[in-house]
Amino acid sequence: MGKIYFTCSFDDGHVADLRLAELLAKFNVKATFYIPRSCEWCSASLAENEIRTLSSFIEVGGHTMTHPILTKVSYKQARNEIFDCKHWLEDVTGKAIRSFCPPVGRFNKDHVSLQREAGFTSMRTVEMLTHSMGSVKKVRDFVILPTTCQVYNHSNISYLKNNVKRMKFVSYISAWRLFDANWETMSRNFLNYLYSMSLTQQQDHYFHLWGHSWELSQFSLWQSLERFFACLREVGGFEFIDNSTLAEVVRQGRQEVALNAY
Repeated sequence: MGKIYFTCSFDDGHVADLRLAELLAKFNVKATFYIPRSCEWCSASLAENEIRTLSSFIEVGGHTMTHPILTKVSYKQARNEIFDCKHWLEDVTGKAIRSFCPPVGRFNKDHVSLQREAGFTSMRTVEMLTHSMGSVKKVRDFVILPTTCQVYNHSNISYLKNNVKRMKFVSYISAWRLFDANWETMSRNFLNYLYSMSLTQQQDHYFHLWGHSWELSQFSLWQSLERFFACLREVGGFEFIDNSTLAEVVRQGRQEVALNAY
């Protein structure tokens, strides 16, 4: 029987992360919060003392300093954003910061190299519909983590575009029968699919849920997220881990890929 790892991550460091942290704790779900020092999309960002408190029970990851799209800034600025956010968060939390997520998921091979040089050990992307441990890639010892679903109601076309952009046709084709415009229904479909596979296969799989706490408020998604976490506990059989721990699981059993693949 294969294992199913469950991880989730939330970006941007909005103050609603505090409410989200309480919800995660209620259901004992592990997560990683990717926090920049400032974000133009956040009406109110976490203060440093709040980040420090969160880091005592939730993994904190780097998300640059000022939330720029890395592919639209110079190499020098990208380097500063990546290095400085790690130093800043380590000063704030007093802990090693291992995970990084590029704003809006845009990056190139130079940014992967910079993350490795800065001391990050994994990066979360915004690629969706991935669940196979075998499809997660490494650049030497650096793990690149795709996601499965977002706490957001996407259309079928949105998922198609997400995968076509990354040439991940197999992910889309294998998941088409699980699609639903409602994120909660689609995520439940995925969980049932993975649970069924785990009963008959030895391979390990994972489910990676991601999102933004400010979107939970903006689109009234808090209740659906709580129902989903309750469903996880009812179904059972999942191993709850944060992003860095998932990366370590991958690191122990994956072959590396060439850096120029990114």
